[in-house]
Amino acid sequence: MCEADLFQSREELLTEVPASSDGEACNVPSGRTDVAAAVSGTLTPAEVWDAACRILRAGKNLSGETFKQWFINTVAVGFDEHGDLIVGVPDEFFGNWFTSSYGDRVAAALKAVGDGYGFVMRTGVTPPPRPEPVEPAAVPAVSAASAVPAAQRQFQSVVASGVASSSGHSPVHPQFARRHTFENFVVGEENRYAFTSARAVATTPGIYNPLYIYGDTGTGKTHLMQAVRCQLMENNPNIKVRYASCEEVLNDFVNSLAPRSSSQNSFADFRSSLREVDVLLIDDIHTMAHKKALQEQFFNAFNELYRANKQIVLTCDKQPCDIDGLEKRLVSRFEAGVITELLPPGYEIRLAILRQTAAECGSPVQDDVLDFLAANISSNVRRLKGAMLRVVGAASASGVPVTVNFAGELLHAMLEDECSAKSVSMETIISKVAEHFDLRINDILSNRRPRNIAEPRMMAMYLCRKLTNCSYPEIGSAFGKNHATVLNAMERVPRLCGESEKLRRSLAQLERQLKHN
Repeated sequence: MCEADLFQSREELLTEVPASSDGEACNVPSGRTDVAAAVSGTLTPAEVWDAACRILRAGKNLSGETFKQWFINTVAVGFDEHGDLIVGVPDEFFGNWFTSSYGDRVAAALKAVGDGYGFVMRTGVTPPPRPEPVEPAAVPAVSAASAVPAAQRQFQSVVASGVASSSGHSPVHPQFARRHTFENFVVGEENRYAFTSARAVATTPGIYNPLYIYGDTGTGKTHLMQAVRCQLMENNPNIKVRYASCEEVLNDFVNSLAPRSSSQNSFADFRSSLREVDVLLIDDIHTMAHKKALQEQFFNAFNELYRANKQIVLTCDKQPCDIDGLEKRLVSRFEAGVITELLPPGYEIRLAILRQTAAECGSPVQDDVLDFLAANISSNVRRLKGAMLRVVGAASASGVPVTVNFAGELLHAMLEDECSAKSVSMETIISKVAEHFDLRINDILSNRRPRNIAEPRMMAMYLCRKLTNCSYPEIGSAFGKNHATVLNAMERVPRLCGESEKLRRSLAQLERQLKHN
């Protein structure tokens, strides 16, 4: 089996993998790679990887979308001197992410193929081109939509699904929710705790009650909420889950009070919609602020669900104590569970999200373009993905390749806005650093040199130089020092961060917060 044939067979896996009625993987169909043959050592590397992919795709824990995004971009290269399968991937970042996310499952699948198989990654390997799909012999009359090139139709479907996802929430499992699962949520240091907490709730409802997720716009709150719902309904199709935005709950409450003869039971229906559920998921809970009547109803519903150990998950753009106009009794109940923050994504997560978006719209995008977008658009994930879709769509419509210059020209206004958003004053930096390290601003600006003050002071100088256009003398003057002290800070901070993981994380967190405040 040649590499092109292997690639085609893995494309077929997206729709042709059989499964038994109880969800267990079935045997490979006749005419396909015989998994049992691997034990006798008669399979080629490509056939071993093909067999492993079939086992993975036939299982429960790997969606077709995930397979298309990640596994299609791999290829069997050969065996190493230890007999392990060499799996080729495009680059180091892809390989690291693939191994950390799916390594255990790949190892288990290879073990099922043959006990002697392990695997290693090799970077810089590009899969062969995808074969052209074979059209069926009989096709209906050509419509205007079918005249659009396949890649452009696929791009348009991605855009359409994105629009649908923002149109509102449905009481039933919506089509767009299938794209918002735990498997396609890109995990990094900025969101790992929130991701882990949400997944625990989806696996064992009631374990963290309530779960309160907060963060800026576009950090993934709604994605995690949808992922919780998808997982719950997949685990138990009979579970009663209510997912709604707080605005939708508000509208239901107002409508329930309307004096209509046909709505005599509408208020009772409203109460039931919040109480007679196993899991209640409410997005943007801050919308409830200053609405006392709604807060009263939600307080009573919350207490009833909590006493019955029914899972409650809430999202917001700030902590409970920071919501102006929210009653203290609700604040205390929200704070009684697990509160977790979603920080703005770092460069690595943004790059992974762009890879995912590019895979969804079915258009190859060069790494330098992805790097350019990830480096220059950091305000939120929605804007980042929107920029990706806009660039791919404009290039497809114009019939030109996607390049850095093309993306820069098309997104000029957006990039200018991003640069403006990143501007920050030295006063803000000093204040934020002092707050982070639990110091007074006067400590940062003093001549005191204990380590717990000297290191934050150098970090503040480093951030002032990196995030502002101020010169070394200007920064030195703001701290009551000379420019040589600032130069020393610029040299020492990277070295200190290399020696201390705690300092490195503090610096990264401060930089992200300052860029997005």
